[in-house]
Amino acid sequence: MKQKLTKNISTQNGATEFQVRLIKNNGVGLLTTKDEQNYLILDSIDHWYDLIQEGYPKKKKCACKNEYFFVHFVYTQRESTDDIGEILVETTCTNCRKISEEMSVGIDYSPTKELVENPIRFCKKPRIRYRFKELTSYWSVNNLKDFLQFIFFGLKLNVYCWFWKHPENTRRFEKVSFEKTIQIITVNHKYLNFYFSTGEFEAAHLIDIAGENGVYLKDGIWRKNEIIQLSAPTVMLGYGLLYYINYCTQYLDKGNPKDKSDQFEKITNQLHVWLRENFITERGANCFDGKEAYEKFMAKRNSVK
Repeated sequence: MKQKLTKNISTQNGATEFQVRLIKNNGVGLLTTKDEQNYLILDSIDHWYDLIQEGYPKKKKCACKNEYFFVHFVYTQRESTDDIGEILVETTCTNCRKISEEMSVGIDYSPTKELVENPIRFCKKPRIRYRFKELTSYWSVNNLKDFLQFIFFGLKLNVYCWFWKHPENTRRFEKVSFEKTIQIITVNHKYLNFYFSTGEFEAAHLIDIAGENGVYLKDGIWRKNEIIQLSAPTVMLGYGLLYYINYCTQYLDKGNPKDKSDQFEKITNQLHVWLRENFITERGANCFDGKEAYEKFMAKRNSVK
C-alpha cells in the first residue's frame, strides 16, 4: 500500500504565510514570505529560470481577495520503495481558510529524500532574464534528416549522441558521423539526446555517472557550454512527434547573466534563420513544423473542438 506524508511548509525562520506563483504544467513554483524572501519549491531551480523567460507567473489570489496562503505538500510513496512518486501541492487561504489542490508533481527519479527534507530552497533573485531559447517542432523522420544534414554540412558542427548501444543495451556517449546519426534515428530510435558544438567535447567533464549500464550525462550540459541540444522526440498521442531544441547565448553565473562567444551567437542565429525559412511557424514564434506534421497537428486539433 502506498504511504502518504503531509508536510506543512515553513522557512528556516519560521515563516508559514506565502504569496504563491505556480507554473502548473511544469510542476514548478515560487513562494514569497511577507518580508519578501523568495523560495523555489521542490526542484524548481532546475527549470524556473528557463520557464520565466517567456513571462512571469501571476500571484495566486483567493476569491476573498486575500493573496497569502499556508502551503502543504502531500507526498505519496511509490509501491515497494521508500522513494516519492508524486507530490500534491495544496494551499489554504490565511483569511477564509479555503483549501485548494493546486497541482500534482510526478517524480520519476531516485533518490527523493531531499524533496522531503528540503522541500523549498531560498532564491535570492527569482526574476532574472537571460538569452534562452526552447524551440519546438512537429517533424517527420525526413524533416529530422534535413535538420541534421544542415547541422553537419551547413553549420559544420561536431555532433555527439547519447544513445542506447545494441545489443548490449548500455548507454553510450560519443561523437558520431552523419552516417552513424542516420542509422541511430532510423534503425533503433533509442537515442536520448543529440548535442551540436563548434568544438570537441571533453567527455569526462560532461559525464555524471559511468557504470555497467553505461554513462549518464550531467543534467543540462548545454546551459553553460556552447552546445545546442536536440532531445529525443516526445510522442504526442494523435499529434505526432514533438522535438525540442534548446540553447542559450547567455548563462547564469552566481545569479548573473554572462555572455557566451560571438561565434556561438552567430551560429544560433544562422540556425534560427534556416528553421524559419524551411518550416512552418504558424504555432508561434519558436515553433518550426514540417508541412505534413503541421497539417496532422491541425487536423487533430480541429477534430477535438
